[in-house]
Amino acid sequence: MKQIIKSTLLFLAVSPLLFAANYRFVKIDFPNSIETLANGINARGDIVGRYSDAEGVFHGFLLRKGVFSTIDFPGASLTAAFALNARGDIAGHFVDADGIDHGFLLSDGKFTQIDFPGAVATEAHGISNAGDVVGVYFDPAGINHGFLLKDGTFHNIHVSDSVGDGVNMAQDNGRVLVGTFGSSLDGHPYGFVRKRPGEFQTINFPGDSLVCTGARWINEKGDIVGVYGPNCAGIRHGYLLRQGKFVTIDPPGAVNTQVDAINDDGVIVGLYEDKAGVFHGYKATPEGDEK
Repeated sequence: MKQIIKSTLLFLAVSPLLFAANYRFVKIDFPNSIETLANGINARGDIVGRYSDAEGVFHGFLLRKGVFSTIDFPGASLTAAFALNARGDIAGHFVDADGIDHGFLLSDGKFTQIDFPGAVATEAHGISNAGDVVGVYFDPAGINHGFLLKDGTFHNIHVSDSVGDGVNMAQDNGRVLVGTFGSSLDGHPYGFVRKRPGEFQTINFPGDSLVCTGARWINEKGDIVGVYGPNCAGIRHGYLLRQGKFVTIDPPGAVNTQVDAINDDGVIVGLYEDKAGVFHGYKATPEGDEK
C-alpha cells in the first residue's frame, strides 16, 4: 500500500523560561487541531503522535525539522502513530471501515498491516532501531496480551500472575522490554521491565498509598518513562526512572500529564491536559541541552 502523507507548516507554541525537573518544555499543537498527542521520538528528534481534526477524526502525524506531516492508513477511519526508530520507520495502529483495530508499520513510504495470529484486534506501540515491533493484541475473550514481532515471527509476552498485559517498547537487542500489566492480586496496573525471557521486574512509582503505574518507553541507556496516578485516581503524572530514581515530569500548568517516550539524548515527549480540558503534545529538553 502507498503512504498517504501531507505536509503542513510547523506550529509550536513555546513557553519560554518554564522549567520543571530541570527540563525546558515546548507545547506541540498540530495546526487547526482540537487536540494533539505526542507519543514517540527518535535519535534525530523526529516526533510522531496523533491529532484530532475539527470533525473529531484522529490522524497520525510526523514532526520533522519543523514540518508536520499527516499520516493516514489507506481506508482507515482512525490512524495513530506511536513510535519511530532512527531510520524513520513508524509503528502505530489504525481502525478499518468495520471498526477493527490493526497494527501497522510504515517504512520507506509503504504500509504493512500487523495482526497477531488469531487476535480480534492488534495495536503496534513500539519499534526498535533493529526493526523489532512490540504492542498489544486482544484474544477472542477480550483479554489483552503483549507481543514482540522479531524477524517476521510473533512472540507472546506474558507477565506471570497478570490479568492482561501489553508491551510498549523494546531495546535494540530485542530482549529488554517495557510495558504494563494488570495485577491478579488487586486488579491495578503496574509497569514492568523484562531483562530476558521469563524475567520481569515490576515498576511502581513510590508512595505511601496505592499508586497505579504504567511504563511507556525505554531507551538504549536504560532510562524508563511512563505515567502514574496517586491512589489510582483520575489525576496522572509523568515520570522518569533513571538509575533506580524516580523524577516526576509535569509541564507547567498541566492538570494531567503522560510521558510516552525518551530518546538516548534524554529528550522526552508526551501529552498533557490543560485547565480548559484540552490535550496538547509537548517536548521536554534537559536544561542546558540545545537539542
